[in-house]
Amino acid sequence: MEKLKKHLSLSEQVNLLKRRGLIIDDSNEAMQTLFSINYYRLSGYLHDFKQPQTDNYIVGFSWKRLKHIYDFDRKLTRILLYALEDIEETLKARLSYTLTAQHPDDPLIYLRPRVYREYNPYIRFLQHFYEAKENNQNLPFIKHHNKKYGGFLPMWVAIELFTMGNLQAVYNNLKPKYQKELAKSYKTGPRQLANWIENLTYTRNHLAHYMRVYNFNFGRTPMDCKNHLRTFSTSGMIFDQIYIMYCMYSKIDEWNNYILSDMLSLIEQYKDDIELPGLGFPNNWETILRLN
Repeated sequence: MEKLKKHLSLSEQVNLLKRRGLIIDDSNEAMQTLFSINYYRLSGYLHDFKQPQTDNYIVGFSWKRLKHIYDFDRKLTRILLYALEDIEETLKARLSYTLTAQHPDDPLIYLRPRVYREYNPYIRFLQHFYEAKENNQNLPFIKHHNKKYGGFLPMWVAIELFTMGNLQAVYNNLKPKYQKELAKSYKTGPRQLANWIENLTYTRNHLAHYMRVYNFNFGRTPMDCKNHLRTFSTSGMIFDQIYIMYCMYSKIDEWNNYILSDMLSLIEQYKDDIELPGLGFPNNWETILRLN
């Protein structure tokens, strides 16, 4: 087993990068950056720019380009997290509506074992839900329901405590008729929707921890759907996940005029420093992602 690496001062970190061939014109600026952005985080973007079988970087690769790639990645992450917020909220609303519409006289239908396939996952869901409720006792809507309704939360209220992981677990365990009804609202099948939710749960967690997107292979490809036929080759990169966001986004105008527009502007701003294959983007990506 190798020994753990020891602490390096900011100047030593900069000198190490220089020795490995990174062009750094302003060492003080680089040190200031490394005092705000962890060396290990930044170095992740350098892996794909190393010469084969060495720790040295390709000739001509600069600190300036590294920083631009990092800035691009951070800004793209913000756009995608905004998109995922809409997808998560829409999924909550549709899941709640799908169940309560079929059981209008039972606002606690999400707590009933009869709507689920298997008992053990249902029990795990209950444990997570009641833990979340206990941990959020100070939220106004929980205080209100504790005082007025004995702590019982109708599904359209309880759903606000669900995480993407909870949504995934509940959907996967619902009986087929509920899965099919919810999947219809996304113009897809229940297997596809289950797979898409799983992919975007993973993607959301990845982005929420601000992990690298550029030149990162997610190692997963969302399931295809006959109503959302892919016209591009999948790569395992972020574009595969963005395509599912496109399929699940609730507002056409907002997707086209904000999400897509901001991605266009961002790519134009950093076009000299990034390459579309590093994101899995095909050349006609804008046409593919424009909702109509």
